[in-house]
Amino acid sequence: MKTLIISIMLSFTAAVISAQEVTVLDEARLFYAPLNVTVAQDGDSYTYNIKESQSRQFARDPIGFMKANFDIQSFITQTARKKYHAYLVTFNSANGSLEADFDKEGKLLETRQQFKNVLLSANIRNNVYKDHQGYTLTKANYSARTKGEILANATYKIKLENGKDKQTLKIDARDSGVGVAVN
Repeated sequence: MKTLIISIMLSFTAAVISAQEVTVLDEARLFYAPLNVTVAQDGDSYTYNIKESQSRQFARDPIGFMKANFDIQSFITQTARKKYHAYLVTFNSANGSLEADFDKEGKLLETRQQFKNVLLSANIRNNVYKDHQGYTLTKANYSARTKGEILANATYKIKLENGKDKQTLKIDARDSGVGVAVN
């Protein structure tokens, strides 16, 4: 009786296994995208809009943020059928942007950064306060350019007000002190 039950179960299992069809799935492309961003394309230019929750991290170190959250080689693979000669990738946040130019192999050629309402470093803040007592900081903007990953120039443009008196300072961010003041 045992052998009859085992034989029936083996026959039933063999029938079920042979009745199934093999389904061939289409190729699936997967890539790592830690940012949940919206992407807009205009020719060979792509714009990534960064969410508000990540904008502080982005403004603190834009190039480091790009390196940590954007893989140019994966991007080139995804757009390979378009055969671009260069890529312009822009990262936008509420307070600023980073434009990065890459060649067709993915080498970083240059970047341009523009940020508004930035937090100044402690030594710059202290120098401005010491040299311009009575003034209130109303605006602090930051702009920078790199050649490859080497910082070519970086400037803070600061607006100060004391009643009706206004001053604009331009500070070289690569130096530790206050640079040339312009009215």
